[in-house]
Amino acid sequence: MGAWFRWLRDLWLGRRLLGQTTERATAVLTAATVPLFTISGGRIKVTQIIGEITTGMQVLLTNVRLQSNPTVGTTRNLCVNTNISGYAIGDLLGIDGINTSALLPPLSSGVVEAQTMGVIVKAGTIDVISSAAPTGSIRWTLKWVPIDAGAAVVAA
Repeated sequence: MGAWFRWLRDLWLGRRLLGQTTERATAVLTAATVPLFTISGGRIKVTQIIGEITTGMQVLLTNVRLQSNPTVGTTRNLCVNTNISGYAIGDLLGIDGINTSALLPPLSSGVVEAQTMGVIVKAGTIDVISSAAPTGSIRWTLKWVPIDAGAAVVAA
């Protein structure tokens, strides 16, 4: 199969636009910093990160944000805190690609805006940070494109 055919196939399957997919099984939030994804072998471009509430969040002040924690370099937020207290099963979370914007959406919703800017992340982890441990869980999906040959992502 030639390179041109592979490129067309990948474009048809959506791999050229959003990239590869890595999913993390649903997990209960804890009041801690928890790795979601581990990046190895080089840099990647995050084209979309989506969280889906799989068990409703109790009504408890729960500020949540995402961060990039590189193996070498400085940790940086991918978004700022959003209170997800009371979010329901099926509600979605995401980022817009600007690290000073809040985790989206600011209110419980089954719809989330698509990420408008890609985020370049080095080898290390993408973490979720929660201020509380509510009775609720989130399943995370990461869409990404390798920048460096050999870059890979696995669920943490």
